[in-house]
Amino acid sequence: MTILIRDAGAGDGVALHAMVRELAVHHGHAADFVSTPDDFERFLSGPNPVGGALVALWDDAPAGCAIWHRSFSTFRGRETLYLEDLAVLPPFRRLGIGRELLGAVARLARARGAPAVTWVMMDWNEDARRLYARAGVAFEPGTSVCRLSGAALERLGS
Repeated sequence: MTILIRDAGAGDGVALHAMVRELAVHHGHAADFVSTPDDFERFLSGPNPVGGALVALWDDAPAGCAIWHRSFSTFRGRETLYLEDLAVLPPFRRLGIGRELLGAVARLARARGAPAVTWVMMDWNEDARRLYARAGVAFEPGTSVCRLSGAALERLGS
C-alpha cells in the first residue's frame, strides 16, 4: 500500500467536495455544507487562485486532502499559509495519510518562503491533537475562532 500526495487540479473538484463534505459531517456541520464540486473546480482553476489543494491517494484511490489559502502575518510582515481543511476519509485513517499531508503542506510553505502555517482545530478532536502534537505543532492558548456570517454579517455590513 502506498501513499501519493499530489497537487489538486482541474477535475479534482468532485473528490475534494466529497472529502470536505465528510469532514463537515464528522464535525457536526453538515447543515452548513452548501458548496458544490463546481465551487472547488473554480477555486482550483480560477484566473487568480488564492490557494490550492493537495490530494492524498492510497493505491490510486482519493483518501484525503489538504486545502490551503494565502494569508498574511502582520507580526511577521510576510505571507503565510492558512490550512483551511485537512481531511482523511474514515476508511483511510490511521495509515499515516494525515501526517503525509501535513508534511506536504510544510514543504509547500517552505518552498513559497512562508514562515508559518496556521489553522483552526476543533478542541474536541483528540485524534487531530495527537497527530499535530507528534508533528511538533504549537497550540496557541487563549485564542478563539470568531466568525461573522449570516444575519449578523448582513446587519453589520449594511
